[in-house]
Amino acid sequence: MLPYSNSNPDFAFEQAVFGMAMISLDGSILKVNSALSELLGYSQQELTAGAPQEDNSIRALLNQVVRNASAAQDHQQSITQFEYIYHHPSDREIYLSVRISVKQELKQSRGGYLVQFEDRTLLRQLMKQLELKEQKLNEKENSFLQLLEGLPLSVLITKKSIIHYVNPAALRLVNAAHPQDVLGISTDVIVDESCHNELSLRRARYTESGNGELGSFNYLIRCLDGQKKMVAGFTLIINYEGEKAAVGIFKDITEQLMEENRVMQSEKLTTAGQLAAGIAHEIRNPLTSINGFVKLLRSAERSNELYFEIIESELKRIELIVNELLVLSKPQSVHVSGPIDVSAIMEQIITLMKVQAALKNIEIIPHYPMAPVFVQGEVNQLKQVFINLLKNAMEAMNQGGTITLDILHNAQEVQIIVQDEGIGMTQEQIQSLGQPFVTTKDTGTGLGLMITKNIIHNHGGTMNVESIPDHGTTFTIHLPAL
Repeated sequence: MLPYSNSNPDFAFEQAVFGMAMISLDGSILKVNSALSELLGYSQQELTAGAPQEDNSIRALLNQVVRNASAAQDHQQSITQFEYIYHHPSDREIYLSVRISVKQELKQSRGGYLVQFEDRTLLRQLMKQLELKEQKLNEKENSFLQLLEGLPLSVLITKKSIIHYVNPAALRLVNAAHPQDVLGISTDVIVDESCHNELSLRRARYTESGNGELGSFNYLIRCLDGQKKMVAGFTLIINYEGEKAAVGIFKDITEQLMEENRVMQSEKLTTAGQLAAGIAHEIRNPLTSINGFVKLLRSAERSNELYFEIIESELKRIELIVNELLVLSKPQSVHVSGPIDVSAIMEQIITLMKVQAALKNIEIIPHYPMAPVFVQGEVNQLKQVFINLLKNAMEAMNQGGTITLDILHNAQEVQIIVQDEGIGMTQEQIQSLGQPFVTTKDTGTGLGLMITKNIIHNHGGTMNVESIPDHGTTFTIHLPAL
């Protein structure tokens, strides 16, 4: 609004916070207020006397006022405005917003136009800064997208679980021909139903915490052609196109998992072969007992119940040993995780390996709690861990000795401690444990401990090793308690 509704027009004109001027029809300055004088850098007397009109910037400004006012009259407009860059006498630029009243009564009563001048320099500078920042953000976003386009890892950007960006590597991963095949669909379509519960939990954690990093994940995904793949990756929260979005960066680990399973199966078969001699000896003893008692039964006039009990006991012993050997050697197509009694597992493994230990003059001494100790895990994989550790301990004890097995637990974790009296290891050898083909044995491959560490890691646990050369080694496994 033009501040000209006061009952005293001259007072309102002079006290206006904006620069005000009365300009004649030919472009001469008739009257100005102090705000305009300060804005243009000339005194009121200089402006009304016409001296500053030699200033090209003021002259051009007045000419533009007349042109815009005349054009407004031609179009029967009462008010018109324009913007003008004014070159101040102090050699700086001022961005002016000029508003002209061309009402007929003003022309008749005052012989000119009432013009308002507003300094928008600061606003213009702020807008320019915002434009520069927006331009830089766009450049950064474009550079970011160019980086993602060439990245060999698969990338999806999602908003509220809907895919808004997919890079070429991700298209190849899900067997899509064009981005349009993937954009706009929910991640629930890509992630297999078996992982939907985990996906929902991750979304809930983000909603509750608002954390900018959702961490790593392993998902089974379903490609657009129905093929299933296992992927591993992590998720970050970023700003994308002015809104919060989730960036998922991941890679296909299907072949890697298959290779790990092949290596694990190979190591299982190797272990089974090494135990075969002891198993054969262990089975031969109960078979001899059974054979003898069968002959006694044939020669006896009447059956003896004690003979049958001994035969049944020996047959169960053979069945247990054979079953443990089969569990060790056969591939596991499906791993079912559940509560596992660690003490029971250790008993089964000692049964499997005690003959081989006896052949090497080694005694296995277990120390178990009275009550069962449970962990969450896959029973056959944990058996593989403990068999590997016991086998390594026995192979390190060429002169015989004792292996102690301790199970400790509290509310947070379960510790399984395997301590031998073998040749021990140096600190350098301990640091290299678990690396493929790095081993302290003449005929070893190093794969056994690599598999052991992977299984423990997948169960959320850790493994510590302490050793003194010529005095023995202690392996301590930490697993989360149930």
